[in-house]
Amino acid sequence: MKKSLLALAAMGAFAGSAQAQSSVTVYGLYDGGQNILKVKETTAAGVITEGQSGGFSGNASASSRLGFRGVESLSNDLSATFNYELAITPGSGVLNSTAGVAGENANLAAAPRTSTVGLVSKSLGSLQIGRALTGAHGVIAGNVWGGNNMVGDMTYSSFTSTTATSPQSITAVNNVSGRVSNQFTRLDNLVAYTSPNVMGATLRLDYANNTLTDNNFAGAQTAYQGATLSYNWKQFTVNAATANTKYNVLQTAAATFTGQETKLNAANAMFKQGPVTIQYTYGINKTENVLGSAQQSKVRAQKLSASYQVSPQIMAFVQYGTGGTQGTNLVSAGNNQTDDKAMQIGTEYSMSKRTGLYAAYGNQERKTINTTAKAEMTQIAVGLRHTF
Repeated sequence: MKKSLLALAAMGAFAGSAQAQSSVTVYGLYDGGQNILKVKETTAAGVITEGQSGGFSGNASASSRLGFRGVESLSNDLSATFNYELAITPGSGVLNSTAGVAGENANLAAAPRTSTVGLVSKSLGSLQIGRALTGAHGVIAGNVWGGNNMVGDMTYSSFTSTTATSPQSITAVNNVSGRVSNQFTRLDNLVAYTSPNVMGATLRLDYANNTLTDNNFAGAQTAYQGATLSYNWKQFTVNAATANTKYNVLQTAAATFTGQETKLNAANAMFKQGPVTIQYTYGINKTENVLGSAQQSKVRAQKLSASYQVSPQIMAFVQYGTGGTQGTNLVSAGNNQTDDKAMQIGTEYSMSKRTGLYAAYGNQERKTINTTAKAEMTQIAVGLRHTF
């Protein structure tokens, strides 16, 4: 009798493990539409350069992507997960690269947006390993039309002063990227731990140590640490992040980092009541040489964002921000410091839970403190976004 009971118990345990729940989901987002970008740059001598570009490039409200997400239940408390996500260029459908940040594999033609495997525990939290967005990135992006790719988002836009003919050629003012989360968007070989929610609070810890110096990483080394704390209480949500990354660029193998170090501190506070959402975001980013602590650049930015759900289908939003950039810490140097301002306004119309139309206007301006040089960008976008 006892043997029969033991046999039945063993068979039941085996059947339970064999029938563990697992699933794989294919998902994505496609943002297609018309973009018109106007550039106007004025040098200190008063020379004006203007240009305009446009086309059905899309990606104004969000980055198009195709992803695969899987989960397997290992027990009542523990699950295994994976996530692999690629960026897509609207219009052509070509896989787009997200490489370019220090530590990312610059030789990949189509670096994935996300490539992770991990474990999720209801009681202990989650652990994800691979290529992923940092915790600091979400704080900077914000929640009001967050993650859009238009100029006019003071903390999130990669705005630099430009000429009309070459977006990477700087003639009027410094070329410091206005994106506060520059160097902190996504990283390779990242280990991210997110704690369970305790009385409305969650903590995320990020760590990456890419010491490879072979051709795959173009001689780059990175070391990254970050912490993000989130707290939710009734209608209020507060997020704060601090992060630090050190990196070498195009160097031979070295035992110590002799390149640069970037530090980021950011926070936002959001109030949401009924159809109204209001959020304030602030961030500061500073890059120095690891040896000698000589400043290479500094970015500070703040924005006030608000949205209003006019009806179940219509949402209107507006964002306004100010900030500034600085190159080296020789503050008396000409064209070294700038005052920046930016704004966005737009609306979305939901045709369904997955499909929506949008129209938005963005403007961003950068003026030097020591001269009359300035650069301005204006963008108008109309598009259709579908998620699946």
